[in-house]
Amino acid sequence: MEKEVNKFLELRDFLLNVKSYDEAYKGFNWPHITKFNWALDYFDLMARGNENKALIYCEENSNEKTVSFDEMSKRSSQVANFLNDLGLQKGNRVMIMMETSVEIFEIILGIMKAGGSIIPAATLLSPKDIGDRIKRGDVKFIIAHHDYTERIDEAGNILETLTAKICVKDNKQQSKCSGDNAEFNWVDYSDVDNYDSEFSPSFITYSTDDLFLFFTSGTTAKPKLVMHPHYYPIGHLTTMYWLDVQPTDIHYNISAPGWAKFAWSSFFSPWNAMATILTIRYSQFDSKSVLEKMAKYKVTSLCAPLSVWKLFLLEDLSKYNLSLKKMVSAGEPLNPEIVNKAKEAVGLELREGYGQTETTGLVATFKGMLRKDGAIGKVAPGFEVKILNSILDEVEPNKDGQIAVSTYPVKPLGLLTGYDDEEKNKEIFKGGWYLTGDTAYMDEDGYIHFIGRVDDVFKSLDYRISPFEVESEIIEHPAVLEVGVIPTVDEKDRIVPKAFIVLKPDFHPSKQMALEIFRFIRDHIAPYKRPRSLEFMEEFPKTISAKIMRKDLRAYDESLKKEDKRGQLEFFEIDFARELNLRRRK
Repeated sequence: MEKEVNKFLELRDFLLNVKSYDEAYKGFNWPHITKFNWALDYFDLMARGNENKALIYCEENSNEKTVSFDEMSKRSSQVANFLNDLGLQKGNRVMIMMETSVEIFEIILGIMKAGGSIIPAATLLSPKDIGDRIKRGDVKFIIAHHDYTERIDEAGNILETLTAKICVKDNKQQSKCSGDNAEFNWVDYSDVDNYDSEFSPSFITYSTDDLFLFFTSGTTAKPKLVMHPHYYPIGHLTTMYWLDVQPTDIHYNISAPGWAKFAWSSFFSPWNAMATILTIRYSQFDSKSVLEKMAKYKVTSLCAPLSVWKLFLLEDLSKYNLSLKKMVSAGEPLNPEIVNKAKEAVGLELREGYGQTETTGLVATFKGMLRKDGAIGKVAPGFEVKILNSILDEVEPNKDGQIAVSTYPVKPLGLLTGYDDEEKNKEIFKGGWYLTGDTAYMDEDGYIHFIGRVDDVFKSLDYRISPFEVESEIIEHPAVLEVGVIPTVDEKDRIVPKAFIVLKPDFHPSKQMALEIFRFIRDHIAPYKRPRSLEFMEEFPKTISAKIMRKDLRAYDESLKKEDKRGQLEFFEIDFARELNLRRRK
């Protein structure tokens, strides 16, 4: 497999040293890889004898541990031997339900080495959700932190289909790893200590064998299982290039282990670049504490979603001795207000990236690229992305359509194999394209401007309304922390936008605050897309991956309409007819 890994290394080194985006896009071509196991063929090769820091782990109480690449390689081989001894066979699926920790990194590597497939699970899952994932994911092994073992045991008879349950205890936890009603005992993960630090596989890993299987967050339907094969880490070379992470960087990505973003930016991309990963474990996110730790550990590269940037920008960032050289955001579309404030606060460009659980980095503002307000950026090296209409014809520049990725004649290594649903696969793979389900337009310079999910965009008085576009304008009001826009109906039964708003901590819902926001809306937003009502909320209904569930907001609003009620903190533009001079409104 030496030739295969060399193809990977050549591409990796090309992207680490390329001088411009144009050079990267023209010079990058996906390799044909037949046999490849990233943990065995790349990580061990890179890590053995390498005493550089692979991982810095710390907790909110300042407990910390540093692990070298060599230590991580040997420890993950112990994990692989341990799992094989428990009966793990090539292709067995392993569900991981853990907080970030040193162990989760060595476990992911160990499963890869042992030939297993990995199903990350959010720690907020209910017993019913856990049982559903075990059944639909054909899970054979579960590895969980001690705090979640009782909840897993409550999943019921489905546990009888498992080969083993493995409990990872924190240092201070001495209690048994099984609840009183456990169907069978949990195996203590500390038994890994007794195994050899050399691992030799008894099988060949083919690049198309299953590696990662992610359950989507289920914002509009039952979560789907997204399948990625062993060439998935190669696909993340595009993510590495977007991050601009280098071997000398200390990279911190803010993401929970249960989601694809953790694999993206807390695992494959930084270690593709041989960089050091910082991971922080906390019971509840606290921006002050996290910023202090970023300063302490001299983080040079940061990846954080919009929701975190909002909280960071409530702080006085000048008080922290930050060592940042690059910072990016993905997971939620950015708006110009956040980008501009971040640059004012830190002095660096906040570069946006776009991808999905189904992909690696697809579109981004890459290093050295001129940023355009409202644009995600340009297409990543290795991908051909077009904006298509409903019959799969490319639309003209600045016309809306669906973001589509070419799969012919070469399918990019950053795309999913498929879903666990053949009917859904027929919907997303059509005519040589992968259809993302997201709408956007591409301007004459090749920049892609995100509009929203296909299902979220709606028409009002024959105008197309993008919730994201309206949200981006409302959030510029100094009192607004979060906003979600949906379609509703007005007193004349016309479809119009409605804004749900969460205020910043120092502001409180009131009629006066509603009036101030309506005034702001009238001054800043075109009449056709102006929300005609707004409702204050303490927090939004969100998926366990922290995405706003617009379908729940719609259902709530529809229930109000059916009962002819208004929300407790709901205000209508017409309530302020005199103050807003609405007499001539059509």
